[in-house]
Amino acid sequence: MNRVTALVLALVVLLGLAAPTVSTAQVTTAALNGRITDTAGEELPGATVVALHVPSGSRYGVVTREDGRFNRTGLRVGGPYTMTVTYIG
Repeated sequence: MNRVTALVLALVVLLGLAAPTVSTAQVTTAALNGRITDTAGEELPGATVVALHVPSGSRYGVVTREDGRFNRTGLRVGGPYTMTVTYIG
């Protein structure tokens, strides 16, 4: 390899290292959390919670934990949302 080729190769490598790396885009999302209880205030484990983003029609579902609590991340920002809870028992 001659001196000019080596110099060009070194320059290409250095420019490649200096280039910004590809990073993931910042995405803004919303989250929803709460506690589902019956009319007596008892927790409802295993209840299905569905949030419907009215403008887009996107549905987001989650099942409550043993203490009746749930949290769902990755929702669209803004609203309105319509919430539906289903429980068999």
